[in-house]
Amino acid sequence: MSESIFRNRRRGRAFWLALPVLLFAYLLFFPHPGGKESTMRAVWVKDLSKPGTATSSAAQPQWPFRAGDRFGYADLEGNLYYVGRRLHNLSLSNAGFINYGSVPDHIVFMNPRGEFEFSIKSFGYPLLGPDPDVLYSINTDRSGLKRIDIDGAVLWSLNFTAPLTSIALAGEEVLIGLMDGRALVVGAEGRALYQYVSETGRIGVTLGTAYSEDRNQIAFVSGIDPQRLEVLQRREAEFTTELIMELSSDFRREVQLQFSPDSRFLYFEIEDGLGVLDVRKNTVSRLIGQGMLSLLDGSDRCTAAAFRREAGSQLLIFRPLESKLFNRELAAERVYLKVLGNSVILGLDGFLLRADLVQG
Repeated sequence: MSESIFRNRRRGRAFWLALPVLLFAYLLFFPHPGGKESTMRAVWVKDLSKPGTATSSAAQPQWPFRAGDRFGYADLEGNLYYVGRRLHNLSLSNAGFINYGSVPDHIVFMNPRGEFEFSIKSFGYPLLGPDPDVLYSINTDRSGLKRIDIDGAVLWSLNFTAPLTSIALAGEEVLIGLMDGRALVVGAEGRALYQYVSETGRIGVTLGTAYSEDRNQIAFVSGIDPQRLEVLQRREAEFTTELIMELSSDFRREVQLQFSPDSRFLYFEIEDGLGVLDVRKNTVSRLIGQGMLSLLDGSDRCTAAAFRREAGSQLLIFRPLESKLFNRELAAERVYLKVLGNSVILGLDGFLLRADLVQG
């Protein structure tokens, strides 16, 4: 998940510029086992103070990254296609990015090489979806959502009687959570395909939403005093409740919630770590973490989670049905994560690092 636009966060403290290089050397020469014969082996580290140098002939697929106030595009070989500095916030996708100020009146879409593609009038905070030709705009007061094409035309617009608290994209559909406890599935034409109202908690509010990549499941965390996790399964044009689980948490902010790429597992934030729900068996396991869950990403090989602490972060790598594979404290407060196969990409202030999970 990218950094939430609904959450005000303190900026991370500055730490020694040499720390990522020291971390790289530590991982490389002193591999730390976690689980059965698993180690993390560093492959490369890149200094992001230098401009991108990759040519158009580079064959590796490229992907976006963040590293403190810097961002850009790279590939698994360590080629940097573009490196820029964040303004107020970013909306990143594989097709390009929008780097916008605190009050954007126009939004400019750039491709992964940092080249201009188009500019349109802004209606609020931009959010890039999976289709590079379509983007979403969230009203600055969170009272509405628009879908816009690359010519600036508003394809559809929705206004809400309660502020938007969470959003999850899946194909051309959008799952929206609202402060009054409602959750809406909105289709490509802007029509509400499904509405669910949670009846849990003294205060009804939707705190987190997730939409599986196969678009067959939706999930949300809702309510205050108490809170609960709800998972629904799509059956033709309707969704039916598959699981309702009361939680011990008492969050008063947006909650991290995410399905695994194969839609087999649902990861959800808990106050002392990370909950993992096997949606096939409706069984739950818990991984203890230190701090607030800040980022989560995974592949068919492993999943990585970063927890922000008062000083530094904790990096946890695991397989959902197995034990922890790697658990390490980092001095960086802001950590970016991306998992590609058995490779973990770490973005730290000013540096980008790749480390591979190695068996045996």
